[in-house]
Formats: sequence, C-alpha cells, structure tokens
Amino acid sequence: MVSPRYDLGIDTAADNASLALLDGDRVVAEHAWHVETTMSLELLEALDGMLARAGVTRQEIARIAVCAGPGQYGGLRTGIATAQGLALGLGVPLAGVGRLEADAWPHLVEGGPVVIAIHDAGPEALAWAGYTPGEAGGLPSVYAEPHIARPADVIRDAPQPSIWVGELTEALREVRDIASRGGDTDARAEARAAHLVRIARARDLFGDPGAVDAVYLRPPSITPPRPR
Repeated sequence: MVSPRYDLGIDTAADNASLALLDGDRVVAEHAWHVETTMSLELLEALDGMLARAGVTRQEIARIAVCAGPGQYGGLRTGIATAQGLALGLGVPLAGVGRLEADAWPHLVEGGPVVIAIHDAGPEALAWAGYTPGEAGGLPSVYAEPHIARPADVIRDAPQPSIWVGELTEALREVRDIASRGGDTDARAEARAAHLVRIARARDLFGDPGAVDAVYLRPPSITPPRPR
C-alpha cells in the first residue's frame, strides 16, 4: 500500500491553466497548457497525464491546493469542484489560495519592494492587489486587498518603487511608462500551481474541502432565470 506524500496544485483561473506536483520543496512534475475546448473536458485528462509521466498515482497525493480566484467563472468552478471531488475521494485536506497572491509570491523578497499583481478584468478594468515582503523570515502582508479598478487608478495607488506581475497588457505597459514606474517584471519561472501549494503550506490553509469556495470581485455575468 502506497503512502500519500505529494502535494498537488491546481490552477484553472484563466485559459492558461497549470498543475504542479511537489514532494517537499521539490517540484516533481508540472504541466501548463492553454485550454482549447473547455476546462471540464481538459482538466482531468491533463492531471492524469502529468501523474502518469511522474509515475505517481492519485493515492499518493497527500494534500491539494486549488486557485480560488479571482478569475474566469467557469474555469474557477471547474477547478474547485474537481479539487473538492479529488480531496473527498482520497480523504485528504484541501486549500483555496488566491490567484493574485500566487502571482506575487515568487517575487516577494525580504527587504524588497511591494509586489503588485494584476489580471485583466474587462474593458478598462484590472483586478489587482499589493503584497509587502515579510521581514526576518515572516510571511508577507497585504498592502492592498484584491479589488477591481481602472488602470490609471492602479498606477496612482501603487507605491513607488514596486514590482508588477501578472497579466501586463500592452495598454497597461504604456500607462506604466507614462507613470515612470521602475523595477517591473512579469517573469515567472514556475507555473502558478506550484506557488498555490507553497502558500497553502506557509499559511497553514489545508483543511475541510467543503469550506473552499471561489472568490469573485464582482458578481458573475450570468443572466438570472426569467420568471415563468
């Protein structure tokens, strides 16, 4: 009988999805892809393929971390429901981790600047949050809670200097150039899924799978049913 030892990260917040399998601090396997059909059709196939390539069975998964948003409604719901089903079926704990903190996480260096994480939220709108690196080995703190704002307002409210990560569109780059921000980067060496696991461990978020739910910064754009 195998003993669970691996932590699984699942990120389905956007069309560019990712999975990661960690053994301690080591990334054993990861898979990032662009969803061509629907998340519900591709996620389990991608997961089983990654596990097969790593020579790991589902029964060896000890904990799961899933992206809780913000992000695309369908993708988030699919990822969370899949993670909950896996966690309940395997009898393992689940953690829901924010997308923006996961993007900021690898760039938070002790003594470094605030990290601003963003993603596109529609015409003339950004979802963004700011994180301050921890001191003396402490955990990072929130500089600005996740919320939606106009690009110009993000530029105005973000501190200087700051590091910018996430979905940096050409339009935003132009605005940032006007504002003369320095030290910006959107590089990320590993898929977001690996950072979900690291945050869940650091913040001790693993727990009841049923308690995990999606985070939305505004109501989903779904038309309510008409009265009959």
